[in-house]
Amino acid sequence: MKNRSRWVLMSSVLLGGALLSACGSSSSTSSDKVSLSINYYNGAISDTAIENAKKEFPDYELNFKQIPANGDFDTKLKASLNSKSAPDITAINSNIADYIPYSDRFVNLLDYGTADLAKDYVEWKWDSCFTNDKSAQIAMPIDIGPTALFYNVEAFKKAGLPTDDKSVSELLSSDEKYMEAAKQMKEKADMPMFQSSLSLLQQRYRAMTKHIYDKDGNLIYADGELKKAWDYAVMAEKNGYTLGAKGNSADGANSVQRGLFGGMIEASWGINDLAEDGASPEQWLIAKSPFLPSNYGGSYLAVIKTTAHPKEAAEVVKYLTNEESQRVNYKELALFPANKKVFDDEFANVKHELFGNEQYNHYFIEAANALEYIPFDPRESAAFECFENQMTLVAEQGKDPEQAWNDAMKKVEEISK
Repeated sequence: MKNRSRWVLMSSVLLGGALLSACGSSSSTSSDKVSLSINYYNGAISDTAIENAKKEFPDYELNFKQIPANGDFDTKLKASLNSKSAPDITAINSNIADYIPYSDRFVNLLDYGTADLAKDYVEWKWDSCFTNDKSAQIAMPIDIGPTALFYNVEAFKKAGLPTDDKSVSELLSSDEKYMEAAKQMKEKADMPMFQSSLSLLQQRYRAMTKHIYDKDGNLIYADGELKKAWDYAVMAEKNGYTLGAKGNSADGANSVQRGLFGGMIEASWGINDLAEDGASPEQWLIAKSPFLPSNYGGSYLAVIKTTAHPKEAAEVVKYLTNEESQRVNYKELALFPANKKVFDDEFANVKHELFGNEQYNHYFIEAANALEYIPFDPRESAAFECFENQMTLVAEQGKDPEQAWNDAMKKVEEISK
């Protein structure tokens, strides 16, 4: 789950190179069943959803193939889009903006009745499936990653901060309040609030209301929001409010398991990460994020145009992203549904052994409903990686923050030419 969810592609890969190793394009078997190959990465679709799909379509031969969740997934998928070796159906990670320029290589799902389903999904996620002119829909949403504050109860207690989720949400009502709490934790508990300055920069970046490029592809650096996010992370680093542990690593997992820092803005799937990291029951609880609502991760299913059975493939995609499938995905993998039909009272009041009696899902639902879609330029992830790399140099080598910022901007301007 962790590797799938935290994998973020940081560069656009040109078409070409090795072909995707897949089950091959669709065909009819000797039993006259429609055969469809479906590639997905670990943690994108639950085993139960897969088995249910096979039962739902007894006249289809559905061949699911799990592919490692790494940068090669995108490289090979893009290289195969015009090839008969491409799967009929493929998962796409949250970097769907990288595939919009190749919309003509995907089946337009609007041709198969998806417009009638729009009302069932959170609007911003649904909108992200379309070309800018809304003439083509290249995918359907599997899940989303709305965020909330995961806070270390013992660290908050030592710092003299509240420990119940309602009071934490009320106190840490802004980024300024969050930084004030970090100061208090440092002074009273001698503990850092943040896991690292890099993770803090990433969390602030996800909460921005604009991107590095505007909708027309102009380089705007989020009209100052990116610099504010940068300065926020630098402030935390300079004041000793960061632990310096790398996320998605043994070091990061250890820092979570041992409770070595105070809080992190994580997606709903972070619950599974806590369990994998060995967190104890009620060691961490969940509150409203002090930042603006944000999303971290979330996948899609798309039909590649080389398929011989676009209608049948579209029907399978619609089934694998419907209410029933998203409910079982949540139960097995903690994938937060993009389908609003799941947002009932039972879902809002769900509990988990890690959080005792806390009913925490309403924080994620509120974030999901508050978000708005902001179009991504295909160069966005590569541009932000320039700032991530420079923040690492600030934290690990003591590089001057202003020089690091300027060097990141120079690199972005080079890739933007």
